[in-house]
Amino acid sequence: MADENSTDVTVETPDYTTFEEVYRVFLGTIDSYYLSQMEDDELKENLFGYLDNALLNFSTYISKDFSDLNEEEGHFNVKLTRLEISLLAKGMKLEWVRRSKHSEELMQKAIGDRDYQAVQGYQYLDRLRDMDRDLEKEIRTLINRIEYSDSSLYGDMA
Repeated sequence: MADENSTDVTVETPDYTTFEEVYRVFLGTIDSYYLSQMEDDELKENLFGYLDNALLNFSTYISKDFSDLNEEEGHFNVKLTRLEISLLAKGMKLEWVRRSKHSEELMQKAIGDRDYQAVQGYQYLDRLRDMDRDLEKEIRTLINRIEYSDSSLYGDMA
């Protein structure tokens, strides 16, 4: 018999994943003075831009439809696993690296190779290029791991 002072609270988890869940994982993987200085609305807009661009990398992902989202409400219309959230966060990080790399390449062109190396150091752009390549490889590997481990995708072949 339940005590009259106790309250039974059932917490229901929604059957969708919010963008905020993905943003938190992404922000935990980067250090960005630029993003930390933004107002909340501007930050959300930038984060959605990274996510939106990252989603293009998953057009062939077959476990879930990442394009099934509700932008106004700020969530995917499906419940993502922690591994899928991590996958999307890696995609966002790849977009962040690519934007940083593009910005640095433009700066290098604008001020010249010698002056750029004196200001930024000669290895910064190389490290961004390496990070781009490594993240792309990590994402492909993670997609393969997720899809190969999901026996429901095999249908009658399983």
